[in-house]
Amino acid sequence: MTEEQTPSRPVPAWRRWLGFAALLVAVLLAFGVGYQRGQLAAGLDAARVARERSDLEEKVAQLEKDNSGLNAKVAELEMARRLDRDAYGQVERTLGDLQSRLARQSDDLAFYKSIVSPADGVQGLRIQRFEVQKGDGARDYDLKVTLIQAMRQDALVSGLAQVIVHGMQGDRPARYSVGELIGKPRAQLPFSFRYFQTLEQSVTLPDGFEAFEAEVQVRSGKLKYPIEQRFPWKVADRALAASPPDAPADERRETVR
Repeated sequence: MTEEQTPSRPVPAWRRWLGFAALLVAVLLAFGVGYQRGQLAAGLDAARVARERSDLEEKVAQLEKDNSGLNAKVAELEMARRLDRDAYGQVERTLGDLQSRLARQSDDLAFYKSIVSPADGVQGLRIQRFEVQKGDGARDYDLKVTLIQAMRQDALVSGLAQVIVHGMQGDRPARYSVGELIGKPRAQLPFSFRYFQTLEQSVTLPDGFEAFEAEVQVRSGKLKYPIEQRFPWKVADRALAASPPDAPADERRETVR
């Protein structure tokens, strides 16, 4: 004879509702904690962006003040040069030094103003400068590409930049990408910044190749189309080459990886 099975009792409706309410409370608590953490992180990032923005604006104001003082000194020395012919040599040297300093200050001021308030009013990523400096070897060169983004754009922008050097190989046109010049044909220059960044790369030109132009191409997920700009191949003296001001800590210079 088999033992008679006892039928299971149905779970009361109030217990089912109690379990559902407990689960709902747990989900709402988890969502609330996650939301508060997200808000806190966003607040900290916004504060950092505000500090960086304030630093750049202060640099522009300080450069404008310094330029005003330098202009006054230049005018004073020019007057002294005209009045005191005996001290002409010393005044001339001092005046030359001040004018060089003023030129560098003016270049820095123009650079910061292009970030704080672009002259053409166009916002977003752009190529600010391309430079070529002589390297250590006879065919070695240091390339520098400076990218900027107007201050009204607070988000980080990232992507890849390509530099293509155009010239003549003997009597025929030729072109070489940065990757080809360093032995990594597919390599490009990565960037990631908020306001500006200088990309640097050393290259060696092939024997018999004479460069006359560089083409800079910039691609980013924030661009609808790539940016392309051409620059003459002008080799600057290391001592006289323009150098962009120091970038914020998270916008260091990059080379091909």
